[in-house]
Amino acid sequence: MTNELKIIRVPIHTPTILPHTTTNCYLIGNEQECLLVDAGYDVPETKQLLEKAIAENKLAVPKTIVLTHSHPDHAPGVRQLTDWGPTVYCHREEEQTSLDAISPWSKIAFLDDGDLLTIGNEKITILHAPGHTSGHLNLYIPANKVLIAGDNIVAEGTSWIGPPDGDMGDYLQTLTRLKQLDLTRIGPGHGGWVENPYEHINFVINRRLHRENQIKSLLSEHKELTSEKLTSMIYQELPHPSVFEFAKRTTEAHLTKLMKDGAVSLQDSVYSLV
Repeated sequence: MTNELKIIRVPIHTPTILPHTTTNCYLIGNEQECLLVDAGYDVPETKQLLEKAIAENKLAVPKTIVLTHSHPDHAPGVRQLTDWGPTVYCHREEEQTSLDAISPWSKIAFLDDGDLLTIGNEKITILHAPGHTSGHLNLYIPANKVLIAGDNIVAEGTSWIGPPDGDMGDYLQTLTRLKQLDLTRIGPGHGGWVENPYEHINFVINRRLHRENQIKSLLSEHKELTSEKLTSMIYQELPHPSVFEFAKRTTEAHLTKLMKDGAVSLQDSVYSLV
């Protein structure tokens, strides 16, 4: 059937954070209409790989691009696709960062929680799913029981969460909400399809709670620690030294949550238990 909705993952090489070396774009549609979720990095390969996937899967050229968020490995590839004449959708909280990422293209519109898009007579539900960023969007396709999760879920390990725009409390709430969906698979921001969605979401939640408990335990033992020292104690095996900064941001996101919870205090860049 030509009208059957196809969901095609297109990994594109990007200078993203190890262990991942590609960022996923997703084509959702059929011969009549199609949308693209995320646009990868601003390199010619982005367009080449997307147009190859469009041709191989007999899809229409997308006139709609939905950005899960505005990070440089997900949004700036729009610049390679301007001859499609697309309307680029994002959450309003990321209006300026998205415009900055896709400039000079400026045909932009906004989506919010509960909004519906229709492709091939199938409804796609938009979820405002903050945590990795404040305006992070996810897409849920009920007919296929598929979630396109952006960087809320990655295939290997866990996403970094932290400054300037991440919030650990929001992230844990988002993950809890995603568990309520009827799912058979998740399309992550990086890596292959996640075929065990609930097990994987639980893994991420448990990893975050484990890190939180590690922080409290280390502060109990050492009384006072900087975020840098905590990070070096927690993340003793990283895939590459370049990942340390993102691990530190995640530690700081946990510390910020613990301060909001009233469990930790900060004075002169040093954290301690309350």
